Amino acid sequence: MARPRRFRRISEEPQIRCFKPEREDLESIEPIEILIDEFEAIRLRDYHDIQQKRSAEIMGVSQPTFHRILSSARKKIANALINGNSIIIAGKDQLFRYKCNDCKFQWQNPRKEYKNCPDCRSANIITIEDYQETEESLLHRKSYGGRGIGAGPPTVCKCPHCGYESPKTIKVPCSNTKCPKCETPLCGT
Repeated sequence: MARPRRFRRISEEPQIRCFKPEREDLESIEPIEILIDEFEAIRLRDYHDIQQKRSAEIMGVSQPTFHRILSSARKKIANALINGNSIIIAGKDQLFRYKCNDCKFQWQNPRKEYKNCPDCRSANIITIEDYQETEESLLHRKSYGGRGIGAGPPTVCKCPHCGYESPKTIKVPCSNTKCPKCETPLCGT
């Protein structure tokens, strides 16, 4: 009997789930499906350049399992690039994320739903998906331990060509915004 599949932690859902090449006969070619755990492995190892051992720990899997997931994702992406297939990111591992409105404690759990904060026992909790960060909460997180100075997501989107700057919108990549002066995609700083 096969061992049950271990839960793979997904820290960030993909913002874009489909990539299509510019070609005429796209409907006749089968798209390549990348699973959400393969996307996470690529994001951790190749995009964020986190070492394989640490990436495996973050996902909650062994190093050999992480390596198999990563190899599978790379092979699928290479196939899509060489043959001009569409790439579809499929699947969703459920991860419950919470925030306590009283003590500002944040936590996550893949299987359990909480009714009370494990830190202060308050029932005044919300799921992070329902929570929109305000300037005050961002400052609180940065000044009280948070991710540290210079770490975490960018706070400003800047044009690499002309230097135009605009405030970063939470959960929207800077590259999705174009410079109003020169139409160049912005970069996070």
